[in-house]
Parts: sequence; C-alpha cells; structure tokens
Amino acid sequence: MDVDAFVVRNLDEQIAAFGQVAATMRHTLDALPADERAEVEQASRILRKARAAGGRTQLPIVTLS
Repeated sequence: MDVDAFVVRNLDEQIAAFGQVAATMRHTLDALPADERAEVEQASRILRKARAAGGRTQLPIVTLS
C-alpha cells in the first residue's frame, strides 16, 4: 500500500505521544499512596465492566412464584 511519508510520520508521532501519556500515567500511579492507588484501581475495574456492557444496563431478573 503506497502512502505519503507525512501519513506514516503522523501516525508514528501519534503512537509516540500516546506512549508518553501512558508513561506519565504509570509514573503518576506509582507515586500515589497505596490506599489511593487501590481506589483508582477499583474505579478502573468498575469502568471496564461498564464499558464491556456496551452502555447496556444489566438489571437483575427477579422471578416471582
């Protein structure tokens, strides 16, 4: 696939920028006290579950006999 050099360069720069953001986030998390880090990790788990649901709220099904 032929593409202009500026397209590849732009994508490379975006990848590098995302890498820098990830490194900054890791550094910031590493600097947090253990209790705050645990809270961030718990919130992250909750967000991952919500995103996995695809915006669909999963309600419990109750069966009445």
